[in-house]
Amino acid sequence: MELFHENGCLTEDALRAVRDGTPDETARLEICEHLSFCDDCLLRYTDLLTDDVLVPPQKPLAPAVMQRLRRRTLRVAVNRYARVAAVAVLALALWSTGVFDSLIPKPAEPDWNAPPQLSAPPISAGARVNDFFRNTGDSLSAAFDILTERLAGEKPAAKS
Repeated sequence: MELFHENGCLTEDALRAVRDGTPDETARLEICEHLSFCDDCLLRYTDLLTDDVLVPPQKPLAPAVMQRLRRRTLRVAVNRYARVAAVAVLALALWSTGVFDSLIPKPAEPDWNAPPQLSAPPISAGARVNDFFRNTGDSLSAAFDILTERLAGEKPAAKS
């Protein structure tokens, strides 16, 4: 039995012999070595091994897949918009309680009798950040007190 063609590829008889397990040990090693580096022969060999015919599915898959995609898209959209709505409600609640009013500095009444100042005293960035967080904490604390008062119907105990 001839194992190789003149071009160096395996013959159909050699491929069938490997499939059936009939060649001797040296021939089988030569064929397997050739299959390890020749893609064309490997494709021919796998085609010989797989005589399967693809059977179409009994019912179409596209509608079920599209339905799952629509459901997942709807779930993502609802989750995203629910978060936005929750943040908007929280912002409106804080805004209606006046939390944000304390963050905006109120302009001081001008003293017309005081001598004019040429420049404002310098304020460090650290002091500004500390003032911001102190004012924000005070505002949030006041907003929390107002919310608990409105929800509980009674005034919270004064802090000492």
